[in-house]
Amino acid sequence: VVMYEMMCGRLPFYNQDHEKLFELILMEDIKFPRTLSSDAKSLLSGLLIKDPNKRLGGGPDDAKEIMRHSFFVGINWQDVYDKKLVPPFKPQVTSETDTRYFDEEFTAQTITITPPEKYDEDGMDCMDNERRPHFPQFSYSASGRE
Repeated sequence: VVMYEMMCGRLPFYNQDHEKLFELILMEDIKFPRTLSSDAKSLLSGLLIKDPNKRLGGGPDDAKEIMRHSFFVGINWQDVYDKKLVPPFKPQVTSETDTRYFDEEFTAQTITITPPEKYDEDGMDCMDNERRPHFPQFSYSASGRE
């Protein structure tokens, strides 16, 4: 899905309603932009096959099957592993707060920090961390604490 988004500029499926989103993921065919190469379409189609047993890389050869795909012709995987490849672009970052390579659409947004509500949906005091379970969906409690 990340590779699809990187190549196509959008997610393969999207809906704000989670139930509809899951239905799209399970039932809909993936659509590709016309500008995508046939090798890229083939790679993404193989990676996004719904049945994991039939998915590219889902067989006994695992990732080697993906590495052999025609999209990656010309890639020397040993050089990738050995970190010998020179990136086509290496940003010159001067500090941890250097954001010059980020789009202004994001860097111009105001930061809003919202304090937690005093009480959560269960009526528990949010500030009372000793009584609050860290992971309420799990029943395990360390050191016999409950």
